[in-house]
Amino acid sequence: MSAYVVDLLKSRGPCLTSDLIQDMVDEGVTPATARQRLSRAKSSYTRLAGIQFEKRARFIYLDSQFATQDYWEGLERAFREHGMSYWCAIAGLRARGGACLKSQFPIVCGAPLMRKGQIAPDTILERLKAAGVLKEITEENFLEPLVTLNPMNFGVIETSGLRALNIAENVAIHAIHEWARRVGLGSYAAFRLRNGSEFPVVSSMAWDITAPCYARPLARFSNGQMRPGFFVSDVVLLGRLSVEAVEVFIRKHDMASAPLGVAPIMPFLVANWFDQEAYDAARSAGIIAVTVEQLLGETLAAALQALVQMLSDLGATAAVNAEKIEMVLNELTRIEGAAQNLRGDLFELVIGNVVKAVEKGSLSVGREIQHRTQALKAELDVRLNSEDSDNTLIIECKAKVPGSKVSEAEVRKWYKKKVPRIVEILRSEPYYTERILRFEMWTNGLFHPTALTWLKGQKTKFVDEGYSVGWKDGVAVKRYCNKVKDKAIQNILREHYFNHPLTKLTSEK
Repeated sequence: MSAYVVDLLKSRGPCLTSDLIQDMVDEGVTPATARQRLSRAKSSYTRLAGIQFEKRARFIYLDSQFATQDYWEGLERAFREHGMSYWCAIAGLRARGGACLKSQFPIVCGAPLMRKGQIAPDTILERLKAAGVLKEITEENFLEPLVTLNPMNFGVIETSGLRALNIAENVAIHAIHEWARRVGLGSYAAFRLRNGSEFPVVSSMAWDITAPCYARPLARFSNGQMRPGFFVSDVVLLGRLSVEAVEVFIRKHDMASAPLGVAPIMPFLVANWFDQEAYDAARSAGIIAVTVEQLLGETLAAALQALVQMLSDLGATAAVNAEKIEMVLNELTRIEGAAQNLRGDLFELVIGNVVKAVEKGSLSVGREIQHRTQALKAELDVRLNSEDSDNTLIIECKAKVPGSKVSEAEVRKWYKKKVPRIVEILRSEPYYTERILRFEMWTNGLFHPTALTWLKGQKTKFVDEGYSVGWKDGVAVKRYCNKVKDKAIQNILREHYFNHPLTKLTSEK
C-alpha cells in the first residue's frame, strides 16, 4: 500500500490529502478505503507542520520533493484553493516585494485582528513561519523585525528597496490623508494612519488609513443620532498592482463589511499603476482603485517615483544629481506630516553629495557591506574613497528633529560596536587592507552634553589599526557645507536643513 501512495505522490506531486484521496476514488477505490490506505502509508510521506486545511486535510509530500519547484507550486495551490487566509498573506506580501515590517503584517495579510472563527494575523504568521513559507529577520536599518517570504521560491526585495518603499508610502499616506480630510471624506481629527500613534482599524481589519465618514450615503440615522460610515485606504507603491493583490483587498473589504450592524465602508486602493485585469476586478467589486497620479497629481506622483528610485539605489547616479534631490524635497515637504521625516530620510543622500563635491572620489550611500569569509554585516551611510590618496571617509549620519539631540547611547553604540565591526569587514577586502579609514558622526542638530563629554574622553586615533574617529555637530556641518559651490546643494541645505524654521539650529552663531 505504501508503494501505491508513493507512486501517486510521485505522479501528482506534493498535494493535500483530500486531493490524493480523490485520485484514489477516481480509480474506483471507495473513500473509506482510500483514507485507510493513506493512513497505513503515513511512514512513507511527510505532513506539513503547523497548518491544517479545510475538512482537516493536510499537505503531504515525499522527502525527495521537499523545497522543489513542485513542492512550492503545490503548496501555493493548496493555500489558494483551500486556505485563503494563508494565500492572502502570501499574495499581500508578494505585492509588496515579498517583505514588510512586522507591525504592518496585519494590514498586508488582510485577516481580522480578533474575530471568532477566523485566523488572526499573529497565528497566520506563526503557522507560515513553522511551514517555512515566511521568516522573521532583523536588519540594521530597521527599528523592528521584518517579515519576508522564503526566498527559496519567492523573490524578495532588497532592504534598501523596502526602506525606500516605506518612506514613499508614508509620504503618500500623509498626502492622501490631507486630501481626504480636505474634501470631507473623514472627520477632521479622527484619521488614523499606518505609522501613527493609534493603529488604523475598522471592523477588526487593519488598514493604512481610516476615518469615520459622515458623508452621504455612508452615514445613517439611528435612534435620532447620525451614525458614520468609514473611509479606508491601503497604499501599495511597488510596480504595477496585479489582480491577485486586488483580490486580497476585495476579500479584506468583504470580510470587514460582513458582520451584521457594520456601517458602510468606502474602500480606496492606491497604487502607482494597475494591470487592466486588476483594475477591472476592483471596479466590478465596487472598489475605488486609483493611481497616485489620478489622486494627487502628476508632479507629486513623479516626485514619489523619483524618491523610491533614489533611495533604492543610493549610489552614483542619485548621489551626483542634486537637482533631483532638490525637486523631491521641494515637492514632497509641502505635505503636512511628512516633511520632517523626509528631511531625515534624505539627510545621508544630501551629505553624500556634499562630501563628494568637497573632497572628490568614489561615493556610495546607504550600502550594506559583508565580511568576505564571516557572517559579519554592516550598513554604511556615506563612504567616500578619495581619488588622490589612500584615505576613506565613512560618515554616520544622524538627522535630528528640532529639540532632539544625538544621545550618549547612540555615540557609544557607534564608537564601541559599529566602528570596530566596519573596520573588520573592510579589512577583509584586499582594496581596504592598507587604506586609512576616517570615521565621523555628523548631525544637523546637536550632541547631548553627556554624549560630547563621553566622546571627548575616548581615544580618537588608532595608528596601529589604521583609522581615526571624529564628529561634527550642526554648526560644524554647516561650516563644512559652505565649501560647496553647487547651487542645487546650497539650496537644499539652506531651505531644508539649516535655515528652514522647523530645522534651524538654535545654537547657530
